[in-house]
Amino acid sequence: MTGWPGARAVLAAAAVLLVAGCGASGGTGAPPAAAARGAGSPPPSSQPVPYGGQGDGPASAPAPDATTAVPPLPSNPARDRARTPSAAPSSPGAAASPARRGPDLSRKPSPSRGRTPAAAPSPSAGRAVLRIGDWTSYVRRGGQAEVDACEDAVQWTGPEIGREDGYEMRTLVVVGHDYCNGFDRFAQLPVGTRVTLTTVDGTWTYQVYATYLTPGRGVPAAGLYWGDLTLQSCVGPDTGFSYLVRL
Repeated sequence: MTGWPGARAVLAAAAVLLVAGCGASGGTGAPPAAAARGAGSPPPSSQPVPYGGQGDGPASAPAPDATTAVPPLPSNPARDRARTPSAAPSSPGAAASPARRGPDLSRKPSPSRGRTPAAAPSPSAGRAVLRIGDWTSYVRRGGQAEVDACEDAVQWTGPEIGREDGYEMRTLVVVGHDYCNGFDRFAQLPVGTRVTLTTVDGTWTYQVYATYLTPGRGVPAAGLYWGDLTLQSCVGPDTGFSYLVRL
């Protein structure tokens, strides 16, 4: 019995070594799922992606995988907010809220409806100007009736322009039918494309960091609005989204 304390000491030392070995396994300390991530996969992030776990995405949307996952909003801590209007937004609703349904972009009014904006449009109260390269359009707040009117691009939801913040789920959403005034370009802008929005308070510049395509025209889309700015339109039989961050 005199050897029992020594045996206990040996067992305790072995347990300590075993615990230390588990914590350092593989040199990462990551759980198995994270450790198995490929070298080319995006790093983990606290930012949301437009899929399950939120409960408000379309039922027909494909399950996320390594080829379709939309990357989170890029980090840009130095972005300039000096031109942000001082007044609080009049309707700062969260873009991902299921209370605000996405627009029905499956409708097909007469192709003759719609018009081309003036060669050099200028903003006015309640009406902004959106520019993508040499293409321009007016933007105003509205609902389904304004979308179907095929006149201006429609700010479907989100705060006042310049007050958006994708990290706080305050996404500005601009939509349009794909057969109206060139709004089809909203669906799949090339990554890196720059877009400007000009109001009577100033001009803000955004850059595309990702796009996403979901099956079906006019599918529920309130769970697929991300970044500082989302542009949405149909593309063929599907619905496309371009995600932008404000610079």
